[in-house]
Amino acid sequence: MTSQQLDNLVKTGRLQTEPGDQDEFNGLVHSGRVRLEDAKRKDLSLEDRFDLAYNASHALALAALRWKGYRPDRRFIVFQC
Repeated sequence: MTSQQLDNLVKTGRLQTEPGDQDEFNGLVHSGRVRLEDAKRKDLSLEDRFDLAYNASHALALAALRWKGYRPDRRFIVFQC
């Protein structure tokens, strides 16, 4: 998604601009990486592994948005961006 498209989401209220925070970014990346590693565990059910992978991708996508100075108003917006 381009900066212009992200700025359009700000205009519609789906995203807010907010300075990035290094600690928040680090926490989101750490959370995403841990969940990705857990998603590889064969001793977990397929459903659990899917949930872990889904939440990992959300954490990493949110980290990217936050790094660029955006905060979504709803969880699903992260995946649209």
